Amino acid sequence: MSLSRKDFLKYAGGAVGAGVAAGVGYPLAVKGRYHSETPVVPGNSADLKPNGQSVLILGGGLAGLQAGCELADRGFKVTILEKSAVPGGKLKVWKDNHFAKKYFPDGYHREHGMHAIWGFYKNLREFMGRHGYGIERMDDNKSFYTFINREGIYDYQSKTQVATWLHPFDRLQMFFQQGLFIPSKFNPGAPQPSMTAGNARAISKLWGFNWYDDSERKFLDSITFYDWARRCGMDRQYLKHYFDGVAEMGYFMTTREVSALGIANFMKLASIPRDARVDHFKWPPDDTFLYPMVKRIESKGGRILYMTEASGVVMDSNGRIAGIQTNQNLPAGRRVRRCRACGELIIGDTKHDHCPFCGAHPEMFEDLTGEARAPGTFKADHYVVAMDIPGARKFIANSQLPAKPYFKRIMDLSTATILCVNLLYENTDAWEQRFPERASVDADDFFPTGFKVIGWTQNWSRFQIPHLRKKRVDLIEVQVSQWHQFAGSSFKEIARAVHEELKTVIPKLPEPSDFYINRWDNYTGWRPGDEQNRPGVQSPVENLMFIGDWVYVPQQSVFMERTNVTAKMLTNHLLKKVGQKDGKIEILNSGTPDWMTGLIGKFTTVKI
Repeated sequence: MSLSRKDFLKYAGGAVGAGVAAGVGYPLAVKGRYHSETPVVPGNSADLKPNGQSVLILGGGLAGLQAGCELADRGFKVTILEKSAVPGGKLKVWKDNHFAKKYFPDGYHREHGMHAIWGFYKNLREFMGRHGYGIERMDDNKSFYTFINREGIYDYQSKTQVATWLHPFDRLQMFFQQGLFIPSKFNPGAPQPSMTAGNARAISKLWGFNWYDDSERKFLDSITFYDWARRCGMDRQYLKHYFDGVAEMGYFMTTREVSALGIANFMKLASIPRDARVDHFKWPPDDTFLYPMVKRIESKGGRILYMTEASGVVMDSNGRIAGIQTNQNLPAGRRVRRCRACGELIIGDTKHDHCPFCGAHPEMFEDLTGEARAPGTFKADHYVVAMDIPGARKFIANSQLPAKPYFKRIMDLSTATILCVNLLYENTDAWEQRFPERASVDADDFFPTGFKVIGWTQNWSRFQIPHLRKKRVDLIEVQVSQWHQFAGSSFKEIARAVHEELKTVIPKLPEPSDFYINRWDNYTGWRPGDEQNRPGVQSPVENLMFIGDWVYVPQQSVFMERTNVTAKMLTNHLLKKVGQKDGKIEILNSGTPDWMTGLIGKFTTVKI
């Protein structure tokens, strides 16, 4: 099926045509800040004197660090407790002194996994630009959206090009570009005859989705994307060879698992060319982004305490939190180690060739002895949980928090698991031969569909670590979201299976000379029902708040953008609590305000 934008216009009819016309007449109405790579909001800068208020943040991931920066800039005394030895959460990086030592003699900056900065991350980009944290811009000649489709014995490659025309004409460019190739189910060597009306109907519903309509949002949260799309009449081949790839890349699950709301969120936010573009953090992000945030907090009198995990709370007679306890549940008389990469505890003397929780090398295990095992209590005026979902669940289970529906909903939230398999290939130009630079098949990454093992795949040597490429070395990361098939398998067996299937796409790959695997169980779930369980920032306990990409905000956002939005909302919330008028943060829309998609929404609904 040739999925061209021209076909979409043909089937979507007058509503889309009118939307394009509205977009063309809308070049200057949107504030220019949304057209900048790092939007500028001068009023968001602050350097205020101490206000006498203290904040204890539980978790040193992106939410905790960003909130820490905003609060410290506005006079709050900030302390962050982080259970691992490194900041960053799902963006964390640590030194691996065993992987690829030939090329990284001082230690490899081993990342949680590859992360993207979408164009619709307006608030994260504003934060990064305000503090001078650089963004690695993807070349306009490149495309993040390359698809490798497997159908029987056939492989197909296609991609959407980056729109480079000025707004709003970039939308027209996007519409009339060559579309994606979707193979026929009955004759895989040929495309589907044409775009179906059902596909066009589903796309128009996605682009017209009104997140601020509670009934539409709740409906999409009640159904999987697969079921929703099929009820719209979407072709199964289109679902398989496009949306399954998108679902596995963004949510680490298939369209039969992810809610229709999860996909609709992403598709609506990325419906404008400039918002669909993808950039990256400057490598390595610990040096360029994470530790600069830590230093900023420390420069304002704040501190971050590593290898320190909250284990309970002390409540006062008024139902407020009086303190956070640490190290309350360590087993007496037994050896206890904590993984410096993920922060999880390893009880007993059992030997491991990698962390049983995250996959880090055993060099990251640290014995807890002496003061490191001693119970402690930390006090503040305000307490903020900035953990991932598993961390928040554990905190609630170990605490004496009131039995409120708010906390019950957190316990019911789902998570996603992923294996990040990284393979090092030496003395090779196999990737370059398969994806020649600046050719029509050029690709730094690809979305594979129809494969058994491999998921979204990225070559670090092509973009993030170019000095490897000069040495004819490829460092390829494969995200395996269908991890269940490897239950009971060794890491060596997993790496072998990934390599073998990767060779069906890149046949000339040699044997890998090294590998490592990260396993993460802490990604935010987007299954049906998750949205209705997301808590707001303020909990029923007056001085306890929650932030992160899994927390509800009254604004359409997703991924690291929502993390930043919750950090800014928390800051404004605390400013109001303490009666401080200075320092309020202006929170931008996530994604560029757009008349076209708004107009489409007047003619359609996601309900079916």
